[in-house]
Amino acid sequence: MPEPVNQLSASPDAQTPLGLDGATTDAANGVLTQTADGAVTLDPETGLPVDGALVTTESTIVPDAISSLPVYDLVDRAGVVGWVLAALALIEMLIFFYKLVGFIRRGIFADGFAKDIERHLSNGDEKQVAQILSRRRHPAARIGLFGMTLSVANSDNREAASDIIASHARKEIDGLNSGLRIMSAIAVLSPLLGLLGTVMGMIEAFQKMEGAGSRIDPSVLSGGIWLALLTTAIGLVVAIPATAFHMWMQGVIARAAAVMEDVCTMVINRGELAQKGALRASNIAELRQAAE
Repeated sequence: MPEPVNQLSASPDAQTPLGLDGATTDAANGVLTQTADGAVTLDPETGLPVDGALVTTESTIVPDAISSLPVYDLVDRAGVVGWVLAALALIEMLIFFYKLVGFIRRGIFADGFAKDIERHLSNGDEKQVAQILSRRRHPAARIGLFGMTLSVANSDNREAASDIIASHARKEIDGLNSGLRIMSAIAVLSPLLGLLGTVMGMIEAFQKMEGAGSRIDPSVLSGGIWLALLTTAIGLVVAIPATAFHMWMQGVIARAAAVMEDVCTMVINRGELAQKGALRASNIAELRQAAE
């Protein structure tokens, strides 16, 4: 006579009984797999959950390669202020590289042509001057080439040409200065934001001390102060490079403006330079004849 079969034990669901909140239990390895991202380890003998055996895995939008970086951990510990300072640092680097590429494309660092312009204008060779200016990408070269097309025959023409060239020069300088105000604002606001985070952290640390009453743990105070000072450190790390970049770019723009001023002055007064050059050449010729 065949033995009766227990339908419940023969069913697939009986091999993986339901646990808490719809979870399934694997009796072979003693692990209860939850429907959420986590697992509870069971004792194989008793079938009860082991204390402290709950393992959860949190899903984050930050990749593990980034979240494992020490810098990421420090910024994350600094809280909201830390992430604001990190965003300011990113904006700072973007502006710096954008301006650096812009300076290179405009030929700002290739400004050694002013002496050649003066020499050729003194010789009265305006065609050579135009060729030199047309081959340069510097803003002073563009303005100087434009000034070569203006008439400077008399004082009225020179004054009108000077006003027109000055207007073009201001536009070029304004273009070079674009973005510097943002860099300056980052340099000024970063330490202030860091100080704000420090003050907020100190307030929170002392609130915890007040809540602890007579059972004050020194580690709570030291940990709170450490996290509070962290925001000040991050603010200074952001502000110091921003200040250095801002000062360097201002120096580059100031030098470019000086080159523009020199070239524009020579172009406007090219007639007088040619006369002085001719007079100097005649004086040299007379001295040579007298020496012979």
